[in-house]
Amino acid sequence: MDRVYRDETVDRAIAKGLEELKVSEADVKIDVEEEGRKGLLGFGKKDAAVRLTVINPELKLYDSIDALAARDAQKTKIVRSEKPLENEVQERTPAQHSTMEETEPAPSDIKEQEDTVVQEEEPVETAGTEMSIEDAAEETRRYIDRIIRDMNIQRSSEVKIRQNEVHIELSSPLAAKLIGKRGATLNALQEVGQQFFNSIYKSYGSILLDVENYREKRRETLEHLAVNMARKAQRTNGAVRLDPMPSAERKIMHHALSRIEGIQTHSEGSEPNRYIVIEKK
Repeated sequence: MDRVYRDETVDRAIAKGLEELKVSEADVKIDVEEEGRKGLLGFGKKDAAVRLTVINPELKLYDSIDALAARDAQKTKIVRSEKPLENEVQERTPAQHSTMEETEPAPSDIKEQEDTVVQEEEPVETAGTEMSIEDAAEETRRYIDRIIRDMNIQRSSEVKIRQNEVHIELSSPLAAKLIGKRGATLNALQEVGQQFFNSIYKSYGSILLDVENYREKRRETLEHLAVNMARKAQRTNGAVRLDPMPSAERKIMHHALSRIEGIQTHSEGSEPNRYIVIEKK
């Protein structure tokens, strides 16, 4: 899905498109088709033209660019149509009402669920026996599965081991809830899974958690974002500061930006709020 936007300058055309589609620069690929000209005394003036192509996997689920732009209006319409039910909902008992609510778990909630699972069931190691990476990987898969079960999310999972990397692949009809905004929930699950794995496996190993190939889709999104932001830095001759990212995502960005001539990058801030700065050489 894509659409061309025109305005006096490239930046204004981009801003116009982002506002209409209600997306960020991380959600689209930006191609400048016309730089635009100011002209002289009104003669020869030409607007800049940019093409915004949707690359965010979740936003690509909409049937058309028009449906994407109108999604907030559709949500408002649904909310209004449900208003007559407000009195009925208010009359329910607190217990009944709580079972109807479906909210996305915050990473902090996952931490609390992690603690509960640890108290309920811990792997038993035979004294003097070192657990193999295969057994530790399977225990970790079950551990993460129990956390997701407590989140009331239907799921299935499988483990693949490549040298010292344990890949746990998840599948769920509620994949978006497992992923969270920009992968926040998935990253939190991976972190607690890594901590659990470290507690039962004495050698080095890393846990890589994925949901329906989200990691690869996210990598492609980050690479497009790197190109967009590098062009912005070149266009404006100023430093472009990105939102904070996990170290793994910053690594992808740095690698993508290293292939673009005339650009230099560095990271600033402290974890978990460390971010990338892009500048023109």
